[in-house]
Amino acid sequence: MEKILVNCALPYANGPLHLGHIAGAYLGADIFVRFNRMLGKNVLFISGSDEYGTPITISAEKDHVSPQSIADKYNAMHINSFNSLDIKFDKFTRTSNPEHEKDVDEFFINLLEKGYLVKRYMVSPFCTEAGKFMPDRYIEGQCPYCGYKEARGDQCDNCGRTLDPIELINPVCKMTGTKPIFRVTDHFFLALDQLQEKLSEYIDSKTYWKPNVLKFTQNFIAEGLHPRAITRDLDWGVKIPLKGYGTKKVYVWFEALIGYITGARTYSEETEKPEYWKEFWYNKNIKSYYFIGKDNIPFHTIIWPAMLLAHGEYNLPYNVPANEYLNFDGEKFSKSRGIGYTVDEILNFVDKNSLRYYIASILPETGDSDFSMKELQLKVNSELVDKYGNYIYRMESFIEKNNLSPHKPESLDDKDLEIMNLLENKFNEYCNEISDVHIKKGISIWLELVMIANNYFTESAPWKLIKEDKEKLNEKLYVSLKIGQYLTVMLEPYVPSAAENIWESFGGPKKLCNNTFSDLLSIDEFKVKKGKIPFEKIDLSNPNIFDIQLATIISVDDHPNADSLYVIKVHGDRIYQAISDTKKFYSRDELNGKHVLILTNLEKAKIRGEESECLVMAIKTENSEIILSKAGNDGDPITVGNYPYNGEYVLSFNEFQKSEFIISAHHIMVKLGENILPLMHNNEYIDVPLENMDKVSIK
Repeated sequence: MEKILVNCALPYANGPLHLGHIAGAYLGADIFVRFNRMLGKNVLFISGSDEYGTPITISAEKDHVSPQSIADKYNAMHINSFNSLDIKFDKFTRTSNPEHEKDVDEFFINLLEKGYLVKRYMVSPFCTEAGKFMPDRYIEGQCPYCGYKEARGDQCDNCGRTLDPIELINPVCKMTGTKPIFRVTDHFFLALDQLQEKLSEYIDSKTYWKPNVLKFTQNFIAEGLHPRAITRDLDWGVKIPLKGYGTKKVYVWFEALIGYITGARTYSEETEKPEYWKEFWYNKNIKSYYFIGKDNIPFHTIIWPAMLLAHGEYNLPYNVPANEYLNFDGEKFSKSRGIGYTVDEILNFVDKNSLRYYIASILPETGDSDFSMKELQLKVNSELVDKYGNYIYRMESFIEKNNLSPHKPESLDDKDLEIMNLLENKFNEYCNEISDVHIKKGISIWLELVMIANNYFTESAPWKLIKEDKEKLNEKLYVSLKIGQYLTVMLEPYVPSAAENIWESFGGPKKLCNNTFSDLLSIDEFKVKKGKIPFEKIDLSNPNIFDIQLATIISVDDHPNADSLYVIKVHGDRIYQAISDTKKFYSRDELNGKHVLILTNLEKAKIRGEESECLVMAIKTENSEIILSKAGNDGDPITVGNYPYNGEYVLSFNEFQKSEFIISAHHIMVKLGENILPLMHNNEYIDVPLENMDKVSIK
């Protein structure tokens, strides 16, 4: 069996997975793996949690827990999210696992002994207010290459360049907003300059890579490679395997990449085949694929190949099919800024099969794509339900209703031979496209066949043939079932659970899972079960219309034209201005710095000459007002039950006034359609020191 290795970017264990992650790397990888296994290939599929670095320690400090607790929390959450979407890795490793440290130690010593790690002095950003060296990504400023004003100290998200913090124009510390000072400290550097010639030869041979990936990498190398630090002054990370470096750690971008090897090695040991992983990493004929988002391109096309070349024993990446960004309302999905849906949020009102189908159809393979709830509903209902689902349903229903048992005929007429040839040709085209990692094209070819299938069944008119020609009826139903067979096996990599259920309705002797295309498509025995609708239509007519998020009050001023009002500025996913009448209940000092809930999709209003862009939410009782508050990150979304805001609704003031809010057992509840659901943040209730009030006024 041909072997291939599929590695998938290690998600950072500091927050939930959102749909941008799924579209950027994981769904395409899972589809590719399932497809290749159905071709009969032996695939090893690896990913894992990236669990070191300062962002995790900052979250731990904020929550008063250990960094390991944060990593444990999000590792479990990520595994659950992947399982919920039928994304199945052979091994989902963890960089905090001691086994990972063994591989990092070996890699470090190997490169050090060969002269590819060199000790040098560098200047690192030190935040005087925080009292410690800051990771590169926690310094922001203007990119010196493209001018982007929110570039990070390790990379510019706009132009993709890798950076050092000292290169930034007007750098500031994200944690404190203060300008860092740069102090001299000693570190180990990867001598990329020594590997430039080998890297150039390697990259120039990758003519089949995506043009954007290849061009970016070639341009990067052409500008000249320089030594890059692989250690940092950090508290939480893999220790340097040398004496005298207790305060320093191996930098996350270096050690996390080695997790691909750890995952393969530990999988082999756990399955009692300790040498198995070497068949994928040491055999130069094995193809390895790396599914990542475009922000990871330089680390997987330059840094990781350089590390592997320096080490000398391991295979280099065969292909790095990096995807672009999935956007939501014109902005990149972001867990830190609360933009878009997390996996767990959207699965509360869209089933996994529908979600996988839609995301696969809009994968940002060659350019950014946009996520739309309206488009999701339209595509799933019109393509998956009305076209494919309806074809399967009416074909099987006809067979069951008339108690028929279609079997392979002795011969086919010219039209049916043409259809069978078309099926085979389209299937081969489908296989070629997905083999070249054109996942979106594969589903387009499948949809072409769905259209052909419906036309064929209608033109065959079995309801007429049953009265006129039973032999011809059998031939047409056999071909119809073969078309359904092709459609269902081709759909399996995209929506495996649904495809398996439909396959079972054909009554064949084999299951979809663990069988190859050739085995499945050779089946000519059918015992069709009673027809049923294989998919249900999506109805998003009653979504959450409240865009509520966490924010911090950053300034409170008296309204210049109204003695009883404040002009408040809050920081959520951006800075908003609100006009508030809480002046009689809260002083300016009591409000400044307070964590609050804000409603941001309320129509803007001018209140006594000052613009109000959002609502700082508070409960009005007979004698007081209680501002709703919840600890968390600015911009974190507040959901109604598990229904996130649909992203497209502007709430009028009259609509908001008519909204029904209730307090039950201290929880803030809101009526959404026929349901009464709680306001929630990360699956925790928004509570107030009141209870069991049938209706309250939210101001």
